Amino acid sequence: MMLKIFRLTVTTAAVLFVAAAVAEAERPPLDEMPQGFQVAFWLNQAALAYNEQHYRDWARATEKLHGLRPYNQDFMTHLVKAYARLGETSKAFNMMLLMQQQGLAEDWDRVEGVKSLRQHRVYTHLNDLMVGAGKPFGQADVFTTLADAPMPEALAHDAESGRLFVGTVHEGRILHSVNGGEWKEFASPDKNPELMAVFDLAVDSKRGHLWVATGAVPQFRGYKSEDQGLTGLLKLDLETGETLSVHQIVPDGNPRLLGSIVIADDGTVYAADTRVPMIFRLAPGNRFPEPYFSHHNFSSLRGLALSGDGRLLYMADYELGILIMSLSDAKHAWKLAVPDTLNEGGIDGMYWWENHLVVIQNGITPQRVLRLELGPDGLGVVNVAAIAGALEEFDVPTFGTIVGNELFFLGASHWQKVDQTGQPLQGDLPPVPILRSDVSAPKSMVAGHELLDELRRQEQNR
Repeated sequence: MMLKIFRLTVTTAAVLFVAAAVAEAERPPLDEMPQGFQVAFWLNQAALAYNEQHYRDWARATEKLHGLRPYNQDFMTHLVKAYARLGETSKAFNMMLLMQQQGLAEDWDRVEGVKSLRQHRVYTHLNDLMVGAGKPFGQADVFTTLADAPMPEALAHDAESGRLFVGTVHEGRILHSVNGGEWKEFASPDKNPELMAVFDLAVDSKRGHLWVATGAVPQFRGYKSEDQGLTGLLKLDLETGETLSVHQIVPDGNPRLLGSIVIADDGTVYAADTRVPMIFRLAPGNRFPEPYFSHHNFSSLRGLALSGDGRLLYMADYELGILIMSLSDAKHAWKLAVPDTLNEGGIDGMYWWENHLVVIQNGITPQRVLRLELGPDGLGVVNVAAIAGALEEFDVPTFGTIVGNELFFLGASHWQKVDQTGQPLQGDLPPVPILRSDVSAPKSMVAGHELLDELRRQEQNR
């Protein structure tokens, strides 16, 4: 779901800390607390140290933040600045090198506080590479454009009919493509009263169903305050759009909102709660989705994907990266093993394709689409390939669907262009392109060892 968690900066730390704090005498040691509390604590410490110009303490607090959220690009940038202020040049360049190897873009000439680094040749080399990382790469063709669909959020494909389905947040409508590109209304709150803001769609062609993750949010035009926290799954007839069954989350006093969904071969639906990070499971024949798996360190669950053999459920956490759970044992989850050169931050959409995960990242710079090749056991990444990034059409790309060897995905989002009620902040909302990329085409990315050797040679020759 695209309720964006904007990058955290030290200026917001104090507010977050107050929200997370408990009486010091009553809490266990900090490193035993949930990671969310630890992040809030160290954000507060970083803010206090920075404001008092205690840069050693600022660096220490930011190191803690980086350890807790290793993919957060802002924390990495702050560390470079802190090390530069302290004269710790090697540490600053090591962090810059890590960011460069992860394909992150930054124009350090525009960053205050790194003046002391600019006298070194390594700085110029790294800066040129990181500026270049922000230039367009790869290819994504415009398949079609959504002109009258405010806040599109979900995309699905029916292999039997060849239709694409689009779900919208503001109107709660579901559209489908007919006659080679024309969009028609498939379902709406007028025809399907239980339909609210649409956050994901999944086609079950085998059983003739379209599954919908829907919920009440203020950006939905039919939102009522008494509906806050109302969310669930709808099963629609794939041909007629008629509502076949409604499966709401049983209210438990927590704010709930189902986002990404994925369907197993037996018809079981798995759904991610984006408000209180948790996986819900709806088995065939059941009325209510049941809590299936959660962890106190989850940050914000986004995309879900099932392995081709149906053994493993992959879960994208916007801050922590990709986690894995075996569906035969829902008691444990593992972190996907990845190389240091892969930054997993800011993943929204995630899809399975021939023993690969295809991910859409909008929480880092550049925004990009990657293909991650998995090892035989599915527990680690053995190769990374860039499909597309920093394209002109990209304006917070979000979710999509795999069709054969192609990824169809929403190239832009309206979340940052509307107010709390879903109304445009200024003018009309721009059209949203549906882009298409061949996921089989890109080659693997260079891991960066050649660059590391070159930088070492330059330092030795100084």
